[in-house]
Amino acid sequence: MRRSRGALLPPVPDQRVRGRSLYRTLRDALLAGALAPGERLPSSRQAAADYRVSRGMVEQVYGQLGEEGFLERGIGRGTFVAAPAARPGVAGMAPAAERRLAPGRRGRRLAASAACREPERPRAFDAGVADTREFPWRTWLRLQSRACRTLAGEAMNLADPRGVPALRTAIARHLAGARGIRCQPGQVVVFSSSQQALLAATLLLLERGDGVWLEDPCYPGARAALELAGAAIAPIPVDAHGLRVEVGLRVAPRARLAYVTPSHQYPTGAMLSLERRRALLAWANRRGAWIVEDDYDGEFRYAGQPLTPLVALDPDARVIYLGTFSKATFVSLRLAYLVLPEPLVEPLANLRTQLDGFTPAIPQLTMSAFMDDGHFAPHLRRMRAIYGEKHAQLVAGLRPLAQRGWSWSPNPAGLHLLVRHPSAELVRRVVATSGLALARLSAYRLRPARDDGLLLRYGGLDLEDVCAGAAQLAHAVARATDP
Repeated sequence: MRRSRGALLPPVPDQRVRGRSLYRTLRDALLAGALAPGERLPSSRQAAADYRVSRGMVEQVYGQLGEEGFLERGIGRGTFVAAPAARPGVAGMAPAAERRLAPGRRGRRLAASAACREPERPRAFDAGVADTREFPWRTWLRLQSRACRTLAGEAMNLADPRGVPALRTAIARHLAGARGIRCQPGQVVVFSSSQQALLAATLLLLERGDGVWLEDPCYPGARAALELAGAAIAPIPVDAHGLRVEVGLRVAPRARLAYVTPSHQYPTGAMLSLERRRALLAWANRRGAWIVEDDYDGEFRYAGQPLTPLVALDPDARVIYLGTFSKATFVSLRLAYLVLPEPLVEPLANLRTQLDGFTPAIPQLTMSAFMDDGHFAPHLRRMRAIYGEKHAQLVAGLRPLAQRGWSWSPNPAGLHLLVRHPSAELVRRVVATSGLALARLSAYRLRPARDDGLLLRYGGLDLEDVCAGAAQLAHAVARATDP
């Protein structure tokens, strides 16, 4: 049997193939790039057999596409897809097509920042993800296999939008023991990411135009979620003691919600003082407002015990607690959760079905078994020691910067460190000449300021890369300061 040669051609949508429909099908495939430049097409005899049409019809279509510059034909060589530059009119169509396909103004604004996207290959200092080298993969795979056997065919069905009961119970138990948060499993709702959880909560709680206190500087993902919900954002400055509550009371006293990262402010690293925590809770209770507490890396504090979350100090049920497993396990697990008053759970679950329905059940069951079988707590302790050593070595390597006017938060926590300097121009020169992946503090601000800083995200780096990166940064600062 003779073997056919050439690319596989796309099907014609019409039930009966005619010359015009065959021409449109092949032309559209060429314009879309489905047939690559230089690719050989089947002979007219083979194409006629594939489409069950006459060879003359195929020759006519090939000839027309050849005259238009889409195909190159040669006697004895065959028929090939022409290079894009050889196609008349195609390059001229691009600007108009780009204009027609451009997003709207709101979409462009929301898509302008890539600050909450993680790099595929972490490097110094753009590695805020978890270090997976010490993760117990064999244990995880065994538990995942058990979860698959437990679910069997049920894994292909719909799941509870609130989350698998076993994981909600495990989360409530973990929070009670590790974070001092007393809650029932019925108050926990599981999501596929903290970003999704925050968006769902703000859509549920806010009307368009409602005022929201947002830390300045802030986590870009929080700003995006609030803008998607139509909130009127009030930037509230952050200092060494966290969110300046007195400024919020002055500039936006009637706000409906405050978003805060009290244990380890993102990105400055400041800790919200007890006095300001009480003032924030008093405002929320008096105003009937909500507080979203994002405890994104609260497990990782390297001196003493983790700080008491804001929600554990709240007697009036005004705090919604946001947690994630991404920092403690691995980022592609895609599991986060909210703890909220029970009257909000069912409305939030209903709203969640309008976003993505539910989180896949197998990762949830695997995570619940990882926690219930006693693997999660030892893993947390092990990673706390590893990250603590990275933090200590990073700070030690950066000590020469302190003599040149640089400063950073003394809060020993988290997977990143912000180093600041009064001169934004000096910070710009360091970024331009260091050879490191450095993010500037100005990218996280809602309002401009005279000083600037560098966000050093080190979680996913090994200890050797942390030390080498610190030395390289210190050298770059010395060069930029004393050229």
